[in-house]
Amino acid sequence: DDNNVFIVTNNAEKYQCILPESEEKRQENSKNYDGPTPDELMEALFSQNSCSYRIESYWTYELCHMKHLRQYHETKEPGKAKINHEFYFIAENEDEENTEDGAKKYKLPQKKIDGIELPYYEVNMTEGTNCDLLKAPRRTRLLYVCQPEGHGEVYDIKESSTCEYEIIVLTNVLCRHPDFRPKNPPVNEIQCHSLERSPERPQAMDNLESTSKISYTQEDAQVTSQDGKTIEQVKVYRTPQASPPPTPNLGSNTDKQVLRDFLIGDYCLQGGTGWWKHEFCYGKHARQYHDGTEGRQVIYLGHWNYQKHLQWLLKHPSKRPKEIGSRKFVSLMYTDGDVCDINGDKRVVEVRLKCIVNEQHPHAVALYLMEPSPCTYVLGIESPLFCSLLDKADNDGIFKQEEIENL
Repeated sequence: DDNNVFIVTNNAEKYQCILPESEEKRQENSKNYDGPTPDELMEALFSQNSCSYRIESYWTYELCHMKHLRQYHETKEPGKAKINHEFYFIAENEDEENTEDGAKKYKLPQKKIDGIELPYYEVNMTEGTNCDLLKAPRRTRLLYVCQPEGHGEVYDIKESSTCEYEIIVLTNVLCRHPDFRPKNPPVNEIQCHSLERSPERPQAMDNLESTSKISYTQEDAQVTSQDGKTIEQVKVYRTPQASPPPTPNLGSNTDKQVLRDFLIGDYCLQGGTGWWKHEFCYGKHARQYHDGTEGRQVIYLGHWNYQKHLQWLLKHPSKRPKEIGSRKFVSLMYTDGDVCDINGDKRVVEVRLKCIVNEQHPHAVALYLMEPSPCTYVLGIESPLFCSLLDKADNDGIFKQEEIENL
């Protein structure tokens, strides 16, 4: 096997090393490949008439390959059968002609998944449930990637733009085609295994690492094959680990000014990853937005209304702040957001200001958004800055003007 090399160190230590497939070898395998086409390989999955499911906190996603993709919410009541409701099609294939055309027009673009560039086989699904925001049907791109243990599982779901979805699906059938296998990184790791009771690591390597902890080191290392010939001579360099940069330390006066500006609505908190970003302006609104080539797209999750917040507390008394000294968070209800395209109701969001102790990053702020039911959100805002603030809220979770001025 050309990928196996037996080596002996200067100390007579013996190892078997497995060399990764070179780019030249991979290209040669691709050029000489005469097996099934990607369409023929994928037919093995599509002909099974199987469905894959992904269960998240509220929604369940059902992907029936080459048929449809839908999401639904399942409720369970004691002594009663399961009830599926609030479901709609994200996309579906209505006829065989469109299905075959979409599958045959495959290219080999790549998608970075967990830091690895993977070629994918794309299937486009259209004619989903109508999207009220766009006044057009939902659409979905299915990206099938090679995974030796994959059997059509849904790996990731994201809304790449409004009512347009991107789904990554794992399958082992594509791994038979060399063009769909992951490419090796520019620097490949060589795996070596000790032979004949040799140590796991050459003694010279351990000695090198122990001396290089203090300063830069350089050492010549020779690798010889079993016939005694030198097959490689390399220079090894090791850089000492750099010290982490000092953490900036803002004073307490700066902290108080930030909180004052936040509580009077002059300073808004922003965060989030992916397509949508989140923004919370205390006493004003909570919203999500996307900045694109055509400008900013905004969806308001809720606006501040003191009376409606009090009504919400009357219906949900457990949402009131706990006793002073035992508070971990304070909840505020923002209502009358943009109309939901699923149920026609106005969006609402519970904003939770939560104390998180973080001595290394005492000024960090983290935002996350959950949707436990359609268009009913929970916007969590966590920061060490809130730890000194929560006990100043009244029994309704409101920060009075005098408390803000006394910060």
